[in-house]
Amino acid sequence: MGSALVIENSPAWHLGRLEEWLDSAGVRPDVIRPHRGETIPARVSDHDCLVALGGGRGVAWTNELAGLLAHAVADSTPTLAICSSARLLAVEFGGTVSEVEEFRPGPRLLGRRDAAGDDPLFATAPMTIDVVAWRHEELASLPQNALSLAASPQGAPDVFRIGTRAWGIQSHMELDGAMVTELGGDAELAARVDGIGEYLTDTWQPIIARFAGVATGRTAGQPLPLLDN
Repeated sequence: MGSALVIENSPAWHLGRLEEWLDSAGVRPDVIRPHRGETIPARVSDHDCLVALGGGRGVAWTNELAGLLAHAVADSTPTLAICSSARLLAVEFGGTVSEVEEFRPGPRLLGRRDAAGDDPLFATAPMTIDVVAWRHEELASLPQNALSLAASPQGAPDVFRIGTRAWGIQSHMELDGAMVTELGGDAELAARVDGIGEYLTDTWQPIIARFAGVATGRTAGQPLPLLDN
């Protein structure tokens, strides 16, 4: 079994659905919790991949997390940066972030971009991708060297890749109703998020399995076939 270095920046932003998906794909999460005083390493050295969760911008260890992400790109470490960690990854390489005009959390659909057709993770993803939005900041522009893989219907960037093995995902696939409640969402919002749980699993579990395949060497970075339900 492989292993993933997971950076949990807040107890509210934990792995959620991702924990089961990683485990099913043969990758054991090893969670570092800087919010408890645990140290973020400078590099990924004893793990097959890096997963950086939300809540990592504007905290005491932001610079350390940014450095870890930059080194992961330089070292070609398979990396999954989610939510604020995706924005941190983008900013580290020249992207920009702005405040959202209105905080409107909830289920959303992204459109897959043409460039995703050659991507190791998203080549076989559906043309419309279910996610959950929950953010007070958003990507305004991607770095010049980033590849846009999925965007909002209005064209706002969301999923991107830097280099060959570092993916940023601004929206969420790991959230369920219980996490929404932990984050302060009401019962109606929690029910809406639980209501798309099947679609999130159908879309994202195969993507996470492909990420695990890249991380553990089961694929040399080429698209894998869709998993059977």
